[in-house]
Amino acid sequence: MQNPYANKRLLVLPGTCPLCGTVCTGERFCPDCHNDILHSMQNHPYRCARCCLALPNAGPCPDCSEQALHTGTVIAAFDYVHPLDSLVLRYKNGRQLDLAPAFAQLLSQQLQQRGLLPLTNTCLIPIPGSRQSLSRRGFNPAAEFAQQLGKKLQLPVEHFVLHRHDQHLKQSSLSRHARRATASGLYYCSRRLDIPHAILVDDIVTTCSTLDSATRALLAAGVQRVDALAIARTPPNHF
Repeated sequence: MQNPYANKRLLVLPGTCPLCGTVCTGERFCPDCHNDILHSMQNHPYRCARCCLALPNAGPCPDCSEQALHTGTVIAAFDYVHPLDSLVLRYKNGRQLDLAPAFAQLLSQQLQQRGLLPLTNTCLIPIPGSRQSLSRRGFNPAAEFAQQLGKKLQLPVEHFVLHRHDQHLKQSSLSRHARRATASGLYYCSRRLDIPHAILVDDIVTTCSTLDSATRALLAAGVQRVDALAIARTPPNHF
């Protein structure tokens, strides 16, 4: 399948598309990049309807079939593939926080095209970052993205209901199976949550193990249903 982004340039200039550098209005991707991304997400020949994973064939989804997921539906703005992966790295490691509104706009369009807007009687809950990543970056990418997404979707953002146990293993350095093992019991809620529906917000979804652990914590605290939104979804051959 031809990569629609193969000839895109990566420029970082005010008033330009964050992907190709074309002059455009406001915080959005240019129309061409915007349409390319939406087309890729909607027209990939094989994609898991539940966790949004782009699959190489019609076989079972490895992230849904190899673990009993408690999270409902996962929707991502785009796949974590070149050059879109560089946008996330610029956002997370380069502190280009101005990309968060562009990500929120793109994901909002995904939800609109799926007929899921407006969302009501729900709230956004960002995945907490580790102490090490917060110290290194100075911010939580998921929380910043959730804040912009909340403005776009007109939903409240609950920053302090979900907590993370200290963990010294860096998730990005682990295999898919190791991620699942280490993420178990990683999150907890410190109080009862009488919430009918919550939406977890993360930056990158790799195996759904982080989302599943956070979902179980929310369900145990009283939340009735949990879905998830993310900036990017990694392909199964990411490792």
